[in-house]
Amino acid sequence: MRAAAQRAARAASARQAPVRGRAGLSARLRTDGVRAAVGLAALTCLPAAGACPLTTPAPPGEQRIEAGALQLAWRAEPAPLAVGRPFALELHVCPRAARLLRVDATMPEHRHGMNYRPSLRPLGEGRWRAEGLLWHMAGRWELAVEVDAHGERRWLRQSVSLP
Repeated sequence: MRAAAQRAARAASARQAPVRGRAGLSARLRTDGVRAAVGLAALTCLPAAGACPLTTPAPPGEQRIEAGALQLAWRAEPAPLAVGRPFALELHVCPRAARLLRVDATMPEHRHGMNYRPSLRPLGEGRWRAEGLLWHMAGRWELAVEVDAHGERRWLRQSVSLP
């Protein structure tokens, strides 16, 4: 994740026009401060579980799914989840070599799923981000994450109630 934050900071600095003199120094200091704050925010928005296997207690707002040696920690952003509000998921999978293939959600009692297909991107070291989720009804949703661990595909599921 640090590498991603550093790449973002370099890209932001490359887009800046050079400013000379005292005003330039002040602008660079403000920009560097903003970059540092953005980098820190990116690091703190990830699930607190850092090591594999996930052995520490889950911090507030983080959910966990376990199936043998396969573990998944996830947290919604923004939290708490609300009907009709788009959200993203920050996910951490163990073992780190496992790949997330798909994130989906259904309402089993209503026999339908989401109206949107989320995108999934790796953040490195077993961390992933799913964006574009929206739960359009209150009730019980079943979050499903398809994982490829050592060539074996598996669905991890968790029931989530949305008031």
